[in-house]
Amino acid sequence: MIQFTILLTVLALFSAACGNPPHQGAHSVNTDSQGVEGGTESGHNGSQHYPVTLRIYTDEGKEMKQTIEKEPQKVVVLGTAMAELMIQFGQKDKIAGLAYLDQSFSPYTDEIAKLPLLTELWPSKEAVIALQPDLIYSMSSAFKEDRLGGISFWNERGIQVVPASNFNIGRSIDNYFEDIQNFGKIFNVEEQTDSYLKQQQTRIDEITQKAQHVKAKPKVLLLASAGRENYDYYPPSWCVIDEMVEGSGGEYMQLADGYIELQIEAIIAANPDKIILTHFQESDHESIKNKLLSNPRLKNMKAIQTGNVMVADYTNAIRGGLQLTDLYEEVARFVQPELFGGQ
Repeated sequence: MIQFTILLTVLALFSAACGNPPHQGAHSVNTDSQGVEGGTESGHNGSQHYPVTLRIYTDEGKEMKQTIEKEPQKVVVLGTAMAELMIQFGQKDKIAGLAYLDQSFSPYTDEIAKLPLLTELWPSKEAVIALQPDLIYSMSSAFKEDRLGGISFWNERGIQVVPASNFNIGRSIDNYFEDIQNFGKIFNVEEQTDSYLKQQQTRIDEITQKAQHVKAKPKVLLLASAGRENYDYYPPSWCVIDEMVEGSGGEYMQLADGYIELQIEAIIAANPDKIILTHFQESDHESIKNKLLSNPRLKNMKAIQTGNVMVADYTNAIRGGLQLTDLYEEVARFVQPELFGGQ
């Protein structure tokens, strides 16, 4: 009996030692059932998978739960990045209506153009109700009273709502990856979403591990534009590109705790080593860059004199999109060109 007990103990220790080591990267892709209750962790059989209950947040940051009783068949999608997910993971035929085309660039432009468009801006409540969708899949900012109203307005009409993680709880790459995990649970395509996330995480880990011993970290300032004369500043909690800068061996300049409009004087005073520009709904990167470089008031800044200015897609820089890891690699080449083979 004593020998049998010893044998069981040895087998248990051996099993524990052969388990997977903890994730060592900057971000952890948890493909278990984090943020979901009920249903199964995965499953091709819809009757076994549903219902699933997701943890979501209102635009004010209040936590709520939404239960998806069965696989959605009619979906209203708000936001280009959301439409990309529907296309990427084989759900585009379920789109009953698309609105708010906010992204300046998309590899799916041709496919998006064929989707049923409600409006390029925010749709009316009446337009959405007329489609009688099972689900509204959108960024959280749609659910303001002067736009689509609160989430409860739709739930009372039997329509489920799944908003992407909002800025009020802090925007991060992990938040965006969790959005994709939730997408997999909503549409029962977790095998696809988990595979995608693992690939993205591997590419990000390669960058962060390579940059972890960098000593000279250039100061990088993000300038965002929506067509106004002045530029806007996004703090780390309002974007994801700060993690790309830091993970690539740079220092993301923090000028304020919140989103603010920057005067030219504030940009001059910051005097960064490098500048990343992003512009809402603008795809002409050269004109965006040249406008900044040719501003005579900025000519004495280090980044302007050296030409260290890069333009990034707005959605992938601020909220995150399917090309997030592509942008991460581009940022790495810009921040540490000698280390990552940039110019």
